[in-house]
Amino acid sequence: MKKIAKLSLVTAVMVAGLTNVNAASLEESIKNVDISGQFRFRFQEKKVDKSTTTNESNSDVEIEIGVKVPVNDMVTAVFKIDNAGNHKDDSPSGKGDVEIEDYYFSFANNGLTVNAGQQNIPGRLTDAAQGDGIVALQSMGNFTVGAAAFANHNVDVSALGSTYNGSQALYSVIALGNVGPVSLLGQYASVEDTVDTYGVKADVAVDMVKLGLEYTASDIDGATGVASAAQDDRSTLKAYVSAKAGIVSAKLTYAKTGDNGSGSIDSQVNDDGLEAASEFLLWNLGTSNNADMDVVALDASVALTDKISFRAAYATGEIGSATTSDVEEILGQVTYKMSKNLTSYVRYATFDKSGTSDEDGQRGRVEVKYSF
Repeated sequence: MKKIAKLSLVTAVMVAGLTNVNAASLEESIKNVDISGQFRFRFQEKKVDKSTTTNESNSDVEIEIGVKVPVNDMVTAVFKIDNAGNHKDDSPSGKGDVEIEDYYFSFANNGLTVNAGQQNIPGRLTDAAQGDGIVALQSMGNFTVGAAAFANHNVDVSALGSTYNGSQALYSVIALGNVGPVSLLGQYASVEDTVDTYGVKADVAVDMVKLGLEYTASDIDGATGVASAAQDDRSTLKAYVSAKAGIVSAKLTYAKTGDNGSGSIDSQVNDDGLEAASEFLLWNLGTSNNADMDVVALDASVALTDKISFRAAYATGEIGSATTSDVEEILGQVTYKMSKNLTSYVRYATFDKSGTSDEDGQRGRVEVKYSF
């Protein structure tokens, strides 16, 4: 479920506050309005060989515009407008609808921020998911605490085997902050009568080196009939170390999932892969929805010039216990940053899964993105 208001561009502009029947002039109406966004074009192809071969190719155009309109000294109206349709190979000349993806009021005063309306659900457990609700965050020096309640949302728990139909409320509490060189984050999220998810994350930065550890676990509510017990081993453990020296940066990651699945609450997958930041993803190979998985990945980049960089990554691991499948992905990418707000890249990857169900494939993408 993705609850989004559809409307014409003219109506969207009016709603965003760019016109005002009571305003003395257009200049006064837009004087303090903050507008940002992006225009992105992608073309990609993907080939997967299993028992049969499947080929996919598509182009995708995305336009996003974020508008922040001051209502008074404490309240801001926030909108995010984008095009709904993707121009894919089955409808290359189709026109996308204009949608308002976010629309909420934001109150800010003395370190307290309260957002009411449709917005992203904060935190790493449900990253990129949206809903209609209220989010409150209180900043207290080096620490921030918050809580959220959403009456409806598009968090996808289908991979848990649940009969969830989108009507159950979602609640969440979060705390984050710094203690010296250590950054800490903890979050609890619950989809009513369906699943409870817990996550903790710690990072330590020492000079050019950063160490991190993250653990996420989900307990399925036995009352839904999808689990024989509330304690169900669905978890994701990540340990990583990253460093930067001159023009070279690299990150080494180890990830492991539980016997019955990964730990994130959201099993939704988009063109980039995982939605939940608490999971591991290279590009095609990731921990989300995979049980009893071990994976090690090395991801390195070299800034050849101020505008050109090269990225190379390799991941390898195993999935399963009684019957094991080996998995592997190799990725290369060249990025060209023509200016501060215009970036393009070419990416290519091969991935392989061998064992009980052999699978291998190739995937390539070209992207150009302008941000403003």
